[in-house]
Amino acid sequence: MTTMRRFSILTALAAVCAVLFVGPAAAIEHATTPENDETRDSLIASGTLVHIVMLQTVSSAHCTKGDTFSFRVIDDVKAGSRLAIPSGTTGTGKVTDCAPAHGGRQDGRLRIEFDPIVLSDGTQVPVGITHDSLVADANEKNGTGPALEDIANMMVPGFFLLDFLRKGDDVTVAANSPFHVAVTEDAFLSE
Repeated sequence: MTTMRRFSILTALAAVCAVLFVGPAAAIEHATTPENDETRDSLIASGTLVHIVMLQTVSSAHCTKGDTFSFRVIDDVKAGSRLAIPSGTTGTGKVTDCAPAHGGRQDGRLRIEFDPIVLSDGTQVPVGITHDSLVADANEKNGTGPALEDIANMMVPGFFLLDFLRKGDDVTVAANSPFHVAVTEDAFLSE
């Protein structure tokens, strides 16, 4: 049996196995709590956008893994008719990965993680940069979107041969630049 024929048979077998062994478990959607009369004024649903500003600049040019930062919520967030996260609430986070830009058009790398926002009643609201928060920033054209895409590990522009010797760009989120994060897991206010 030739190598090419063996390869063709193995490829066909792999395709058949992929079709046969993909079950419903591969398509489980993220479950969220339904909004109803019981949850309407206590649920801060996953996906809720939170408008924030960083209180200091975080940049791949001069950060190290483990650095901490703080941020402030700039718009009230409601759970039904109830104020859930008041404007002025502060939160923290940390740098989980960082590398400065290099020659050869190698861009800097910056990954950050937000700690849950802790509310006055003790409720912890987990937040992060999500696809929906990036879309909100792109729609507002606030200028922070490209840096946040790099942080969120979204699509990064390719390299260009003419710029090969040029230093890449550092990823920077400037202090006082507004952007959105989103609630990543349902949270409930205490009664």
